[in-house]
Amino acid sequence: MPVYQRLSYLLDAKDPVWPGNPKVEFSQYSSIPKGDICNEYRITLFNHFGSHMDSQKHVYDNGLTLSDMAIDAFVYDRPLLLDIPKSYGELVTADELRAYETELKQADLLLIRSGFSEKRTVDPQGYSERGPGVSEEACRYLAEECPKLKGVALDWLSLSCYMLKEEGHRAHLQLLNPERKVPMVIIEDLTFDGVAADRLRKVTALPLLVAGVDSGPCQVVAELEDQ
Repeated sequence: MPVYQRLSYLLDAKDPVWPGNPKVEFSQYSSIPKGDICNEYRITLFNHFGSHMDSQKHVYDNGLTLSDMAIDAFVYDRPLLLDIPKSYGELVTADELRAYETELKQADLLLIRSGFSEKRTVDPQGYSERGPGVSEEACRYLAEECPKLKGVALDWLSLSCYMLKEEGHRAHLQLLNPERKVPMVIIEDLTFDGVAADRLRKVTALPLLVAGVDSGPCQVVAELEDQ
């Protein structure tokens, strides 16, 4: 029997964010203890908060939104988890990815485990302001040389390193290019702790679909082969 593991985080107002972005806010709308017949909450949620998925529309005004995409764009039957350790401000390079070229050409989802996710709790400010990123050259390689790839998933805050924002923007442009035959998404702020790469069989990433909105929070679940 397969084993299932959640890779996305719970939404929490204490979560680190890209500097300057708003955090999630919760307020109770109705309350049984106060005499209402049910409990309900109002949630104010920025669409790039927490574990979330970027679509083409994030950086291309003529690009697809998540709700424009076919539902099978969010189901990955050939995921590839790579361990590429990164620390503060370091970028994943094209050469590091080319070392796995044979596997990448068959993968439909690349998951990069940098190990930086541990900083989310022990150093949330550093996680927010000094996280790693993926270089423009590396993203160009993925977009042009890995034709089956439908997504890139990361165990840190953003594809963009905050200290190298222009490089990060160009990296987004490479992966989310609307002219690519197979549309790609970027899934940011995940955790791959405890996931054995050789047991990973399938990943499903279901975003919140809102008409006209570029991106959205998502729930990501991995299917693992039982030990």
